[in-house]
Amino acid sequence: MRGEFNGLQKKIIDENPYAFYVHCYAHRLQLVVMSVASSCSSIHDFFEYISLIVTTTTTSCKRRDALTEAQHQDILDRLESGEISTGRGLHQSSTLSRPGDTRWGSHHTTLLRLDQMWSSVLKVLSTVDEYGRGPSQAAGLIEKMESFKFVFILKLMLKLFGITNELSKVLQRKDLNIVLAMELVNDVKARLATFRESGWDNLFGDVQEFCGANSILVPNMDEVIPVRGRSRREGRTVT
Repeated sequence: MRGEFNGLQKKIIDENPYAFYVHCYAHRLQLVVMSVASSCSSIHDFFEYISLIVTTTTTSCKRRDALTEAQHQDILDRLESGEISTGRGLHQSSTLSRPGDTRWGSHHTTLLRLDQMWSSVLKVLSTVDEYGRGPSQAAGLIEKMESFKFVFILKLMLKLFGITNELSKVLQRKDLNIVLAMELVNDVKARLATFRESGWDNLFGDVQEFCGANSILVPNMDEVIPVRGRSRREGRTVT
């Protein structure tokens, strides 16, 4: 689109040299989110596991049906126990969706559904591991999902995508102008800065609550552990 030799903007400027090119703000936002997420090895690995989880649980019609049935039964059990309430448009049946490589807004949907269908996904993975033909990654994925680190990154990315995805949708409105777009971008930057400076307690509280409800061990945050990507023999540790 913006290529200086053969891009669409170059062809338009050849016809009208007074045309002014503005790169799509929604696309710029997607590129920023993708670049930042990919630059952190832990986040990159997390989304690799997300893709494997989605593939393993939805690779066949039988597994998709099993996931839908497990979620349906989970909703009924939670309604009966009073954990959730009924209402129009609430607790609709759904399935895991594969995130797109170029539209990171789709990752938000995938993570939301995984969060909502947590027990159902684990149940299907257990079934795949027990009755699947040949070796599978299901057992390893269960172990990965039921780790504090996985849950922490899940909750972190849900909060971040909740902010950036909201901006992405607004930036795609037809009635948006460049002045309002800049104001919205500045507002989101301020919200992200606030989250970084004072959002830890709420985030950690959400993670602890989720781990407690799903029998996931919460580590001692003061415990000394090796630096990620380094051998224990190097003696490089962090809390």
